[in-house]
Amino acid sequence: MGMSKLGRFLRAAILAGAATVLASAPTRASSEIVVTHWSALLYGVPYAVAQAKGYFKEEGVDITGILSSKGGGTSVRNLMAGETLYAEVALPAALAAIKEGFPIRIVNAGTDGSSGIYITREGEKIDKPEDLKGKRFAYSRPKSVSESGVLAALTSHGLKASDAKLIAAGDIGAGITALEHNKVDIAIIPEPIFSTKMKDGAKYKPLPWLGRDVPRYTQTVGVATIETIEKRGKELAALIKARRRGVEFLYANPQETAQILAKAYNMPLDIATKAMTNIRAQTPNWWNPGRLDYEGMSNMAEALASVGALELPIDWKKAVDDRFVPPDLKAMR
Repeated sequence: MGMSKLGRFLRAAILAGAATVLASAPTRASSEIVVTHWSALLYGVPYAVAQAKGYFKEEGVDITGILSSKGGGTSVRNLMAGETLYAEVALPAALAAIKEGFPIRIVNAGTDGSSGIYITREGEKIDKPEDLKGKRFAYSRPKSVSESGVLAALTSHGLKASDAKLIAAGDIGAGITALEHNKVDIAIIPEPIFSTKMKDGAKYKPLPWLGRDVPRYTQTVGVATIETIEKRGKELAALIKARRRGVEFLYANPQETAQILAKAYNMPLDIATKAMTNIRAQTPNWWNPGRLDYEGMSNMAEALASVGALELPIDWKKAVDDRFVPPDLKAMR
């Protein structure tokens, strides 16, 4: 897949980024799991639902805690030294760790597509592709997913990287701050931060058209160590089933899910409700029940390779272990 196609698929920064992987748990008895940006971003909604509704215990796994993670390679090393059962992490982080030789495997999928919103300042005349010329785009770091996302967005509108100015802000929050201080013209913001900021009076202008034509891609995946896969397979299978039930519930019961999210994240109910609504409006099937989509994963890998952030090819037979995924979710090849 060349950049002409890549430019049509990756909407924006994959908010977990290539930096989010795993964290450790202190003991084997406490079946703690890691969910990227737990209590901050919305990757954790299915787990919050499964926990609140008792799905984990019903399926046969006792999840005693959900930890957040923002670490990269160091967090992978912590996992190797600890007893964490499972983690949902950014696919780029998982692939980077596997490429480096860490004995972890992808065991299910987490989210598909973009969860971020391109924004500019209120009043800016950025309404069509031609208006992007000369504009300053914030992204996190060179060779990152967010850099490939900006390049892809530009290419999808027939523009080259040289038609705009790409600025490495350091992270998503710094990009938003740079936008507010007129250091960049376009940034990306995730939910529930967007809804919180808007409630607080932020003057942002969303640009939903900027990444409108995007083929599917995998954003986050579930991973476990090879040792855990071999020794604690029943728990992994139970967890994957319980998470799937959480995904099915959140689509069928959005109002109750917002209440669960608000409690789990200590978040105002109106923000939880608005954030859930916005995510579903932008990417209706963002929360994946667990289905492994090899085309979506390959799209992400090739986007990373396009900016030198990952070396291809990926040996998916070695990277993935799908034995715990229910048969109807096994794979999309």
